[in-house]
Amino acid sequence: MEKLHDLFPLEQAEITEKGILFNDFFYSCSIAIREQWYGTDLKSIPIYFDLYNNDYILVLLKDGNLVLAYRISNNGIADEQSYENYQARIRLIKEQLKNRKRRSWKK
Repeated sequence: MEKLHDLFPLEQAEITEKGILFNDFFYSCSIAIREQWYGTDLKSIPIYFDLYNNDYILVLLKDGNLVLAYRISNNGIADEQSYENYQARIRLIKEQLKNRKRRSWKK
């Protein structure tokens, strides 16, 4: 069986306030959002990437686990509107999750 690094090269991605920057694309994942990586002292993170598909990267976490991070913009020069749209979608998802939890408590 091939190892992960045989299929996906290991690289470093930069953490910015707009997302995980790798090869001029921004990516994001649930753990980065939950742990609020963006805007912290975290500067880079190891990732595995697919040579044939830049829609996602695999983020290597400190505990050795992997998490998928999906592309959120088409280039490193993400305009303010796409960033604001992304943030609005995240807020909407968080609100929907809160509402689901509230409804499950009422049952």
